[in-house]
Parts: sequence; C-alpha cells; structure tokens
Amino acid sequence: MDPRYPNQNQTRACYDNYCDYYKCKRLLGDVDDCTIFKRYFETICPNFWISQWDEQRSKGAFPGPI
Repeated sequence: MDPRYPNQNQTRACYDNYCDYYKCKRLLGDVDDCTIFKRYFETICPNFWISQWDEQRSKGAFPGPI
C-alpha cells in the first residue's frame, strides 16, 4: 500500500510507478534501488498497459515524464 494513493483505484499509482522506475534507471543506472518501482507497477498494472507503454517508449512517443 502506497500512502500517496489512498483510494482503491490504483491507475495513477500504476502510471507513476512505471514512470518512476524508468526515471530512476535513467538517473542512477541499473541499480537495485530502482527495482521497488518495477515490482509495484508489475503488481498493479495490467500487462497490456505495460507492453503498450514499453512500445511507446521504444518509439520515443511515451507521453510521460521519463
């Protein structure tokens, strides 16, 4: 449970943790400290969202702050 998202709808938490993971990797490199974000978004995000966002990132069209 992330206290930043007290509601049952976890859509925003999913998106934020996805963005936080890739921001962390960009800033810190491939370190274990970033894996907490990955674990969170892999747990609460639907797989088809993750694959769609990964595809958008690879094309440079992801709409988020990464």
